[in-house]
Amino acid sequence: MRLQYTTRIWVGLAYFVILLCIALFARDIPNQYNPFDLTISKLVQVSVMGDPASFATAAIDIAENGWISSANEWILNLWPPGFVLLEAFIIKVFGIDTPIILVLQIMASALFSVVLLLLYEFLNEHINQKIALILPLLIFAFPVARVFLLEPIGISLGESFSVGFFLLAILLSIRSVVQNSFRKAIYAGIFLALSAYFRSQFEIVLIILTGWGILLFIISKIIRFQSPNIKSALKTIGVILLVAHAVTIPWRVYHWVHQGSPLWVYTVSVTFGNAVSSSEFLESVHGGFVVAGGGNLVCRINPAACGDTANAKELFIKTFLEHPLEWYSLKLGLIGKYWFSSIQNFVTVGVASTISDIVINGSLLGMLIAILYFLLNYKLKTDKLWLLLLWFNVSILSTYFIIFTIAHFEVRYFYFPKIVIITMFILLMFLHRKNKNKQYA
Repeated sequence: MRLQYTTRIWVGLAYFVILLCIALFARDIPNQYNPFDLTISKLVQVSVMGDPASFATAAIDIAENGWISSANEWILNLWPPGFVLLEAFIIKVFGIDTPIILVLQIMASALFSVVLLLLYEFLNEHINQKIALILPLLIFAFPVARVFLLEPIGISLGESFSVGFFLLAILLSIRSVVQNSFRKAIYAGIFLALSAYFRSQFEIVLIILTGWGILLFIISKIIRFQSPNIKSALKTIGVILLVAHAVTIPWRVYHWVHQGSPLWVYTVSVTFGNAVSSSEFLESVHGGFVVAGGGNLVCRINPAACGDTANAKELFIKTFLEHPLEWYSLKLGLIGKYWFSSIQNFVTVGVASTISDIVINGSLLGMLIAILYFLLNYKLKTDKLWLLLLWFNVSILSTYFIIFTIAHFEVRYFYFPKIVIITMFILLMFLHRKNKNKQYA
């Protein structure tokens, strides 16, 4: 049943108030910033991680000078400009002394209230209204979502907005298929591109989505699917990808003009350089987190390659292809402690996991297994949303398989996948239930 406009306003407002209360008063980890008095200048000084300080430095530079100066240009080579420009906008509108964390928390709460509202509207069409109202909040029942998306330290990383935009892209693409709406597919494509503008790994997700999307179109031409559900999903996928790539063109052109390449960011050279660096060298330049996360595997597996940064890319590929079993053995030996890490860790696993951490992360792993079961279950394959959700899930899994193969582990790299797992579990659990009931109706 379609909601009335006033009902949507009240539900969205209720979600906003709940999320803002979480942002301002919930503290799942100690020693967080005070959102009411931390200015962006202070954030540069007190940030416990490098990323927020770099973003704040670039934002102040842009707000004061109109664009990034040459001294800070490296920041926009390593990270896309979305979060930096948002912080610069806040400075220009509210002033340099505004409590930056507070403003970002209000914005993030508004963004995720829209995410929860769209999820509620989707669920409300088929299940009890009270259950549909509560179920979206399951995302924030998990501390990983509260800490990473709304609380002060998490909000300073800027990934709240990339995650929110990506979830909006998923939910709007669902609406596009269900309502056969070309306009909703366009919106989904825009939000997918915006997620990449706020964090570089979402550009990788977009590329992998594109690869799987092309493969689906090739298969559809070979098999000549006649199902209207498959055709509707493929049309939505095509529009989303075309729009998303169109929206990313300006930043690629900017880098092409100023750097001579349309690359989204230039971190891959850093990754290759780390791979051939010795553990002793990395630790001497404060790169111990790279060693702990398995980021210098070329040097570990092939000691003769250590320090050869001039040939880092070639040595990386050669070592991986010649020693894949040893490579993945080292990676798999680490992944468990990062997945089950305490929520107090953002980079390395410094704080020991509690029983609560193990139970919560174990339940998330169980949700992932359930998602795979739902996607492979024959009852769901007749649903018009099955192909779309399969496309998203396979693409995200593929992306992180590639990222975790190439890059070192950090605890926070697992946070977005965990949040997507919760969201996808809700969606697929509902679809499975709906199709099961349809079978016995």
